[in-house]
Amino acid sequence: MAWSRDSSEGLRKEPAPISDETVSPGGARALAPRRELEGPERPGARDPNRAVAGASAAVLACAPVLAFAPSRFQDGSLLPIAALAAAFTSAPLVVRGDALAPPAAALRAVGRVTFYLVAFALSFAPIADALRFRSATSPGLLAALPPLLLALCAIVLSLRRHEVEARARGEAILVTTAVLAFAAGLLLETGVGVAVAANLALAFLAAGRIVRGVSSMARGAFWEGLLVAAVVAGSRVAEVPLEGWPRATSAFLVAAGTTAAGLLFERRRTREPHEAPAHAP
Repeated sequence: MAWSRDSSEGLRKEPAPISDETVSPGGARALAPRRELEGPERPGARDPNRAVAGASAAVLACAPVLAFAPSRFQDGSLLPIAALAAAFTSAPLVVRGDALAPPAAALRAVGRVTFYLVAFALSFAPIADALRFRSATSPGLLAALPPLLLALCAIVLSLRRHEVEARARGEAILVTTAVLAFAAGLLLETGVGVAVAANLALAFLAAGRIVRGVSSMARGAFWEGLLVAAVVAGSRVAEVPLEGWPRATSAFLVAAGTTAAGLLFERRRTREPHEAPAHAP
């Protein structure tokens, strides 16, 4: 396709696209002329995003070391890991260039799984109570600040980029907001507030993954959200002081609901035509 000189110059001045995972279908169509104009990337070309990614990884790697060395898994030592998860989940929102798209997508998945584990641990009030901060200058809180600031900066920068998918930005905002709630809750006298925030964050994140899976017929996203919801519901049922048939009935309802939802999704997926996504979200 032939391009005029003015249109070519305008396309070259536009920012480079981000990973396919966080680009909406409309944004991908709008960015197609630019990719056609640029052509394949040169192997020897320098990408400033690699230096940014390397510096960010170095900063993030220091957080767990600073937290666990003096605290010994106490005094909010799980908070830096949650902040790392927020930074990893927010990274694809600002990553530019096709070369960094695959690692950015993997980073987002790792961040989401890491957040699941940390939030699930904090969803139990005794664990959250044992990890409360002893002071406002606790090592866990200080170590969580660098990755948390990176996550906040990535979210703010992504607000000016219309090609970023709304659901991807929403997941990053949810995870980062939950980490802020964890930090505030760990400063309280009990861990009940942190446990409530962790349960709500897991529920909303699982619901978002289920909605993503149903809307795009993405099997991985749907089953991820459904399994997270089932595990959270099952663990809460186990905590309720019930004996005999009420506990068994509650566990059966959770298992039956999960199975029924999964079967309905698979049945709908086999009946409706759909396009397999290029990258797993």
